[in-house]
Amino acid sequence: MPSLILVSAVAFVTAFVFGLGGLGSAVALIPILVFIGVPFPIARSTGLFTNFISTSSITAHNIKHGKVNYRLALPLVTTSVLFAPIGAYVSFVVPEKVVGIAFTAFLFFAGTMVFVPKKRESYRKDSPILVPALVGALAGFFSGLLGIGGGGIISPMLILYGFDPKIVTTVTALSVPFSSFTSFLAYWKLGGVDWPLLLSAAIPAVFAGYSAGYVTHRYLKPQQVKKLLGLIFYVLAIKFAMKFI
Repeated sequence: MPSLILVSAVAFVTAFVFGLGGLGSAVALIPILVFIGVPFPIARSTGLFTNFISTSSITAHNIKHGKVNYRLALPLVTTSVLFAPIGAYVSFVVPEKVVGIAFTAFLFFAGTMVFVPKKRESYRKDSPILVPALVGALAGFFSGLLGIGGGGIISPMLILYGFDPKIVTTVTALSVPFSSFTSFLAYWKLGGVDWPLLLSAAIPAVFAGYSAGYVTHRYLKPQQVKKLLGLIFYVLAIKFAMKFI
């Protein structure tokens, strides 16, 4: 097993970088932990809990400073929770590779669209219910189907629909803890948790998540956040391409 100090450092950096976009870091943290010698089941439970704790920390910052658009977030969170079990069920019927390839293509498309220049950048000011509900349903479904957090779906879809990237980061950060913690509980029940390792990753992630939320809203402009998210979409796409292609 690797040094707990090394695990803490890796967890802090990944949680901070992904936290700038309101996303959980498990998609990067898990393969890094496996690479440095952590067994995959332990790495996954550690990554999922770190996802939960870092995005919860980001959300705590956002709520404290009144940054959360609840009208946009609540229907999204509700449908994502409802559709996650459906996705888990379908995973036994539909080949995961087929869905994974389609998801990878979508992330590459979303990342590319972020960098396509527009004559005038303007963002939606309304807070519809139907659109976030549909996005949440898709995010929950794919979360259950692929065993991932839903942030990689929520964020690009809301940005493509025209919402301010800063608002998107807060909505995404609010939704990710639900799917991550539910998945973590399953691993805990099966005994796939190393508590010293988990805490060495989770504790730094608390500070990383809160710091990321502060930096995003204090120092970054919407266009900068949008480009950062575009880069993260590419990272996620490459990660899924390596897994499914």
